[in-house]
Amino acid sequence: MASADGEVAAGHLARLAAASLVAEARLTPKPGLVDRRTNGAHTDMDLSTFLASAAALEPFLSAYAAAGFRLGADGADAAGLADEMRRIGIDAERAMFAATGGVNTHKGANFTFALILGAAGSLLSEGRGLPLSPADSDEILDLVSRMGACLLDHDVRELLARSRGPGSGGGLTHGERIFLESGIKGIRGEAALGYPRLRELLLPYLRGRRSELACAPDAGDVLLRALVKLMAVLEDTNVVHRGGMGALADHRAFCRALDERNLPEDALVDELIAYDGVLIARNVSPGGAADLLSLGIFFGLLEGILSLDALDYRRAWTFEGAPPAR
Repeated sequence: MASADGEVAAGHLARLAAASLVAEARLTPKPGLVDRRTNGAHTDMDLSTFLASAAALEPFLSAYAAAGFRLGADGADAAGLADEMRRIGIDAERAMFAATGGVNTHKGANFTFALILGAAGSLLSEGRGLPLSPADSDEILDLVSRMGACLLDHDVRELLARSRGPGSGGGLTHGERIFLESGIKGIRGEAALGYPRLRELLLPYLRGRRSELACAPDAGDVLLRALVKLMAVLEDTNVVHRGGMGALADHRAFCRALDERNLPEDALVDELIAYDGVLIARNVSPGGAADLLSLGIFFGLLEGILSLDALDYRRAWTFEGAPPAR
């Protein structure tokens, strides 16, 4: 396909990815997380911060997909694709921090969407079209796994070298410290495995509710239930960073029990509002689950399970949280 076709495809993928980030941020109520009702367990950001971040990232989301399209057509291997995504990702992260005044809104999502969009662009360079089939999505995730393994190997070797060097520990991120202390590899480990929770849990759940989503006024109820399912199983390093391994165990146990109750929509919303208060009091935010949900929304759009109109949530909310400290 011509390069112009690649630019058009990349722009379309980027718009869907940015819409997925916005849809995740606006989904309400999300325990411990920023939404339209509260700032969750965050004092330095609100919904407007996330919207500014998504807008700032959109040109780079397009660049990820365009690079994947170009390199895929040239036959580049997973390592070459991963290196290019890393290069673009550095500039994307700078743009995010510039838009948010230094607040980390989408660092994890930026990493994840770099791999996903690079792999999706590579697939589309072969002449595939939208909507994708589940087999197409699996193929994207297989390539993401190979790309993620390259990055994980590089980053772990670099991390171990830094942790043993002079002044070790001073420049480590929260996720890096957690890996050294507990072995939880976080987002890089998930990528190297091809996002198994996305592939084995989230996407099958969304696909199984295709007919329900087609009839519902919007996707809010289904996505809230999907979030609970993710929180019940994910080794979320954001939770570990803020509350330790004990907080993660408690969090997953609560969400597992909530998922099993299969409450009606209004009752589920009430439970999530109450649990938001619990996580705010404990200063716990399951940001890893939120990032993974945005990926599920993106694949839902690619496969035609979700529409952009379904992400225009009908339920109104009044903001009840304090504005972030600037």
